Amino acid sequence: MKHSGKFIGGILLIFIGINILLSMVGVNIGGIIGLLIGGALLYFGYTKWQDKGQWSFSSIILVTFGALMLLGGLGGIVSLLIGAFLVYGGYKLMKTNSESKVDFKENKKSSFDTIDEEFAKLMKEGRN
Repeated sequence: MKHSGKFIGGILLIFIGINILLSMVGVNIGGIIGLLIGGALLYFGYTKWQDKGQWSFSSIILVTFGALMLLGGLGGIVSLLIGAFLVYGGYKLMKTNSESKVDFKENKKSSFDTIDEEFAKLMKEGRN
């Protein structure tokens, strides 16, 4: 095993050990390790893409796994997409267009007016 592989393995074991020890006292940093590893994979995939000038199989795999780890798996990506869609939809609902505003003062006669008139006619006929 190369020296750099042993060094990375040692750092990973230290992070896992620190995580176990801190979780015993109520401090949970497990999510930080996933963020660090996911960010590192994204970075390495991006640098491979920049070096070659085009996407290669290894850079696509690194970026994909990095994004999955960074965003919390496939469920995280789906949740991100749903959340972004809901925020966009809510924004579009709240945004008022001057073209879509309805001027109710122009429409003096509505369907409720005709119903009221019919009811008034029926009431007059009932009195006679």
